[in-house]
Amino acid sequence: MAMHDVEKTTIRTGYQNAKRMRRRRRLMPIYIFTVLLLTACLGISLSMTLFFNVSSINVTGTAPQYSAEEIAKVSGISKGDNLLRMNVKKLEDIIESDMVYVESATVSKKYPDSVVIDVKACRESYNIYFDNGILITSESGKIITNSTEAGKDLPVIYGFNPIVLVPGLHTSSSDETKNIIFETFTHVMNDERSYPITSIDMSDKYNIVVVFDDRIEFSLGNWNEIPYKITLAEAVIGRLGEGKKGYLTMVGNNQCSFREKAAVELANQISSASIVVTTADPESGNNVTETTTVTTIAANND
Repeated sequence: MAMHDVEKTTIRTGYQNAKRMRRRRRLMPIYIFTVLLLTACLGISLSMTLFFNVSSINVTGTAPQYSAEEIAKVSGISKGDNLLRMNVKKLEDIIESDMVYVESATVSKKYPDSVVIDVKACRESYNIYFDNGILITSESGKIITNSTEAGKDLPVIYGFNPIVLVPGLHTSSSDETKNIIFETFTHVMNDERSYPITSIDMSDKYNIVVVFDDRIEFSLGNWNEIPYKITLAEAVIGRLGEGKKGYLTMVGNNQCSFREKAAVELANQISSASIVVTTADPESGNNVTETTTVTTIAANND
C-alpha cells in the first residue's frame, strides 16, 4: 500500500508541473511586454528630463541686420531646454515673423545637446504698388517695408491688390488667382533672363502686361503657361535687334506680333474722317452724293 500511495503522488506532481509550465509559457509574452514597456517609459522619462538638454545654440548663415545673440534670443531657445520637447516648426515661424530681415530660418537638433539656427537674409526684390503706398518685398513676397518710397532699381508690380500689409509677414492678394500669378513670376524672375523684367501689370488677370528692359511691352494674355510665354517673348526680342522699342502681343499659342513704338505713336496722331457732300445735278435734276475722306494729324506738343 505504501508503494501504491507513493506512485499516485508522483503522477499528480508531474501533472501539476506540466500544467504550471504551460501557464508560464502562455504568460511569458505578457511578462516580456510589461518589462519592455516599463523600460521604454523609464527611458522616455529620463530623456525628457535628464538627457538631451540644450547646452549650446549655434547661429549660422547671413542676416547682417541682426547679431547671433539677437537671433537666438528671439527664437526663445534657452540652455537646458529639452530637444525632444522642442517644436522646430514653431521656432522657425517665430524667427521669420519677428525678424523682418530674415527670409528663412531652419532650426536643427544636433543630439545629444546642441541646436543650430541657420538663417537667410531678405533681399529687396519687388515694389508692389497699391492704393495707399508701396510694399517692398523679398523674392518670396515677405514684406520688408510699407511706405510711399519705392525701392531703387526693383521690378514694379501693379494690380496685385495686397490685403496683408504688415512688415515681417508674407503679402497676399484679395484674388487667389493673383497669388498664383505672383508666385509664378517669382520663379520665372529667379532664373537668369536674357532681358530683365522691369514691370508686371496684373490689373486684368486675363491680359497680363509685362515690360522687358523698360522698352518692350508684352501683352501675354491670361496666366496660363507664363514661363513658356516669357521664353517665347525673349526669343522674339532677340531677333528684333538692339534698342528696339515697341509692343509685343501674344497671338495664338506659339506666335507673337510686334509693333514699333514710333509707328504706333504716329498712327495715334493721325485720324481720318469722312465728309458726305450732296449736290444737285442741274442737267438731270438728280442729287449727286460724294464722299470725301479728310485726314488730320494731331499737333505734336513736344
